[in-house]
Amino acid sequence: MNEKMKIIICPNEEKMKILLSFHDDINIYPIKFMTKNEYISNYYFSYNDETIYYLMKKYNLNIDVCKVYLNNLYVIDINKEYKSSKLNFLNDIKKELINNNLLNFNNGFKNYLKDKDIEIKNYYDLDLYEEEALNYKCSFNSNPINCPVYEFNTMEEEVSFVCSEIVKLLNDGVDINKISLCNVKDDYYYTIKRIFSYYNIPINIPFKHSIYSTKVVKDYLETGIVDLDDINKYHINKKLINNIRDISDPINKKLVINNLKNTYINNVIYTNAVNIKSLKNEEFLDDEYIFVLGFNQDILPKNYKDIEYISDEEKNEVLMYSTQYLNKREKDITIYLLSKIKNLYLSYKLTSPFESYYRSSLIDELNLKVIKDYKVSYKYSNFYNKLLLANMLDRYNLYGEKNEDLDKLYGTYNIPYNTYDNKFTGINNDTYLTNLSYPLKISYTTLNSYNECAFKYYLKYVLKLEEYEDKFPTFIGNLYHKILSLYKTSNFDFELEFNNYLKKRELNLKEKLLLVRIKKDLIKFIEVLKEEENYTTYKDELYEKKVEIDLNKKVSVKFMGYIDKIMYYKNIEDTYFSIVDYKTGDIDTHIEAMKYGLHMQLPVYLYLIHYGRCFTNPIFTGIYYQNILFNYPTWSESLEKDLRDRYLLKGYSTDDINVLEKFDTTFESSKLIKSMKYSEDKGFDRYTKIINNDTMYNLIKFTKNEIDTKTDKILEGDFSINPKVYDKKNISCMYCGFKDICFMKSKDIKYLDKVTNLDFLGGEE
Repeated sequence: MNEKMKIIICPNEEKMKILLSFHDDINIYPIKFMTKNEYISNYYFSYNDETIYYLMKKYNLNIDVCKVYLNNLYVIDINKEYKSSKLNFLNDIKKELINNNLLNFNNGFKNYLKDKDIEIKNYYDLDLYEEEALNYKCSFNSNPINCPVYEFNTMEEEVSFVCSEIVKLLNDGVDINKISLCNVKDDYYYTIKRIFSYYNIPINIPFKHSIYSTKVVKDYLETGIVDLDDINKYHINKKLINNIRDISDPINKKLVINNLKNTYINNVIYTNAVNIKSLKNEEFLDDEYIFVLGFNQDILPKNYKDIEYISDEEKNEVLMYSTQYLNKREKDITIYLLSKIKNLYLSYKLTSPFESYYRSSLIDELNLKVIKDYKVSYKYSNFYNKLLLANMLDRYNLYGEKNEDLDKLYGTYNIPYNTYDNKFTGINNDTYLTNLSYPLKISYTTLNSYNECAFKYYLKYVLKLEEYEDKFPTFIGNLYHKILSLYKTSNFDFELEFNNYLKKRELNLKEKLLLVRIKKDLIKFIEVLKEEENYTTYKDELYEKKVEIDLNKKVSVKFMGYIDKIMYYKNIEDTYFSIVDYKTGDIDTHIEAMKYGLHMQLPVYLYLIHYGRCFTNPIFTGIYYQNILFNYPTWSESLEKDLRDRYLLKGYSTDDINVLEKFDTTFESSKLIKSMKYSEDKGFDRYTKIINNDTMYNLIKFTKNEIDTKTDKILEGDFSINPKVYDKKNISCMYCGFKDICFMKSKDIKYLDKVTNLDFLGGEE
């Protein structure tokens, strides 16, 4: 075989069609495929993250600006002096990058091309420098376009028309793989997905779901560690691993985040389905049926504007086409491509849920017939017909608008109009248990969510509908926990640890200003903690203590929790301990609502210590919250004292004075515990929160029973809509993000009486 090698420059979509055309050909052809971008990168130069890193670091640029500069360097001749200062600036940038070996040149590429045949396919909108590199200029010889254009008021009507026509084609024996949609912008995707499902038409929609929003990526960005089990679960192992860089460097982290945001999870592709294709990237055969949607002004043809970094005036000095030329050529390209399609359907909409549109100017220019009174066919989807009937009934009942087809549909279908029942009807328990991630992890947060409303738990933790948000308060809370877990270690350097943590996140100006006060508060809090050491004999401490307890269920379930701080004192046989949980904002220490499974965080910590076997022979001293962030009062005669009091521990202490005085040597008028006062003749002050050992063990027993009972209900798939109103406050729905899903009704609400004591715990164990 001595045939001359051919290089075909084409989009990947066209490459696949060419390869399929060789399927039954036993001959082997010397062909190399390249995309336009691959060719241009080899012909001129390429760049990588190191190039962007250099520009970001030296010139303090963001990633997008760096890419704008780099992508405009292709037209810059370093041996030329330009009239434009902007072009000379780009020239200096290019020289600097070359001198630092940050542009990659394929010096042998032009010699490689000399004995090759080069064929360009399906690249119609090349710029002047690209045409020069390819030695190619596209010409357009258009045929007349004879098909009509269909006008629709809404995007939904337009997509419904397309579905009806596709069903007709399928009924006539047309292969579904020969049917495609073109000129489909992403604002069509969800409407297409929904309406095509009503007609039972399978379609491949190129949704782009970034891996950046996945939990495995979030964990990686927080820790710098890649969990291979989680990665394989998300089927994104290579895509994540390829982004791994030193994320302790803030610029590297920005590059990693940018790459992750632009890296997508692979979509499932159906083999027999309608496909969405690019009008420009493929050539369509005569037996293919192409639906071109959105034939609207400024969309088809695309309208260029003189807003690019290199303006029309500056383009006179470089190999780039002006906006005027691009717009004229874009119109010629559109006419040419449409005229090549034998089986063509054109349509446009006048409105979408968010915008209004005009029809394309090409319609009048080409004198295309516009059909405005297309009658919706009710022959192809009973399900969609029922939805249309419901919509017509809504408009009639709410606004008095009667559709001409209302009587016809109302007489045909009996729909459950105005009879919606929001009740959770259950799930297949076998399927549910099979698809759970094991071990199933229950925590105070998930338990409290279930007790607030079982349906909320289902949406958050089973369906996982709550998106992760990188919120500044969460970031600061984690900063506090990090510093507070380290401040007593040897060689602790506050400035180093504080600044290292801040590298994890790009902060805006407002956040940077808030950090000035936050940093000052954190330093003050550490001083308070050091002062508190003078008031206790509990010198040993554990931080961020992780505890896991196997719940011994029919499937693997673990109850787990992290305890912010455990202060303890060991003698020969016993371990005296107190639990401290850091809290932001206002603190409610009342645990009486645990009767209903609510406000159980402090009892849960006791449960974790007891059943987690954290200590041998543990002796309870106290369970407390401690403020770490709060708003300052606007005015006070004793501001310093008020602020100091806010740091006091708030919660429950043992009533055993012999134990309590080991923990708080100032317990008679405490400098450590809020409202802790004691005198020999009067005993504890009436505002002091104390519990005896019997109550403490009953708390643990009640908590264990609550955890076991509610875990069983979770495993049974009991996720009824049951929000709670406690003490006249709807604590379940107040901050719930799922109100648009559950359609909670008043009959769903469970009204709970306020509990004022712990009598419900019962007597001695």
